[in-house]
Amino acid sequence: MINKEDRRVERTKETLRQAFKMLVKEKGYSHVKVKDIVEKANYNRTTFYVHYDSKDELAADLIHREMEDFEYEFCKPTRENPLLDLTRMKPEGTNVFQYIVENRDYYDLLVMKDRVPQIQEILLKKLQYIFQSRMSFVSDQYEEINDSYFIQYRSYGIFGLILEWIRNQYNASPFEMARRIINLLYIQSSLMIQLKDEETIIKT
Repeated sequence: MINKEDRRVERTKETLRQAFKMLVKEKGYSHVKVKDIVEKANYNRTTFYVHYDSKDELAADLIHREMEDFEYEFCKPTRENPLLDLTRMKPEGTNVFQYIVENRDYYDLLVMKDRVPQIQEILLKKLQYIFQSRMSFVSDQYEEINDSYFIQYRSYGIFGLILEWIRNQYNASPFEMARRIINLLYIQSSLMIQLKDEETIIKT
């Protein structure tokens, strides 16, 4: 059970993360200072350094937490249907794109010129991890369609679609984006399976 102190600490860290996101969007990452973050969050520098050693550590914490939530949302379809037939999957069967829109204060940062270091690369690595360790395709050519080349193909394809969607101000609906991703995925095989169960992710 989470005690009051833990909740207080988490509220403080969340306030700092939210202030940081707003400042990066306003000024660009390289121009944001710890002084700016604590002023925006209405804290002092001592409070900041109780929780983070630096702006870079705060950024790493922000990215880590967001990627945990992204993975949770992205993998929902195979958790709910461990053997998933993509030919029967409806676009409303995944909420990951609605999730991205609802959290655009983070995802908008991916396409900034002066963005948080590694924020794009870590999203790509997360997609690669998902297709390597969380999801697999079922086919009589199992080894080929699940080898590293096809993992990279799927990961880079989805990564590129997400970035273009953000750059274009989310000009397609989450429903339409889900339809596009489903079509991209079942080119090699229509059946996907879950490789790890839900216990591997603890959503906080």
